[in-house]
Amino acid sequence: MHPKASMASLALLCGALFGVGTAAAADMPGPGLLPPAPPLPALYSWTGAYLGLQAGYSWGQERTRFSDAFGRGFNGARFRPGADTAIGGVQAGFNYQLGGFVLGIEGDVEALDASETLSAPGISTRLRRDWQASLRGRVGFAMDRFMIYATGGAAFTEFDYRVLDPATGLAANTSRSKTGWAAGLGVNFAYTDSLILGAEYRYTDFGKVSHAIGGSLQGLTLREEANMHALRASVAYKF
Repeated sequence: MHPKASMASLALLCGALFGVGTAAAADMPGPGLLPPAPPLPALYSWTGAYLGLQAGYSWGQERTRFSDAFGRGFNGARFRPGADTAIGGVQAGFNYQLGGFVLGIEGDVEALDASETLSAPGISTRLRRDWQASLRGRVGFAMDRFMIYATGGAAFTEFDYRVLDPATGLAANTSRSKTGWAAGLGVNFAYTDSLILGAEYRYTDFGKVSHAIGGSLQGLTLREEANMHALRASVAYKF
């Protein structure tokens, strides 16, 4: 081979090797640098409306006292019935998240079976409550899919009574709707992006309720004080 041709071939080979080496060096990270980390998953957002079911158990005590304008034998009769019952119903609400804090509003309606028959000298009465409801605000602190919260607002129910004078056989029915207040603490867990599980303790107080008994027991007044504690579990779908 001609010496000039050999020199030219060697020069081309060296250039090719230099180009490959330069390209490989450009693809390698610089000294001390790591490849970029993958992006972190987005935190769960509690913002949105939800609809769900709840069930639990309520316990407490009701104080019932009768006073009679005509001084009949049941004047001053007193009862302290229990208010233990299973509860269950539906809930609906809306949350709005601001950073780690969650503001919300929630309402619920529940069925219950608080019923008891009580007797004292000269009088017998049956006390019953079939339903209760509430409308409350909520303030929570979110830790990704977990949220703890406090809640408080208005509570609603209806007291039904049947009062009987065993001596005369006279009886009367009365009912009274009542608004009270409720407050509690709870925790929610977003099991999926749409399915939310919850547990809550709540205290409800309906204060003092007065009923004027009419009809055949005219002049009789019934005074009621009711408060209760409740534990609930819930499952809700977030839209």
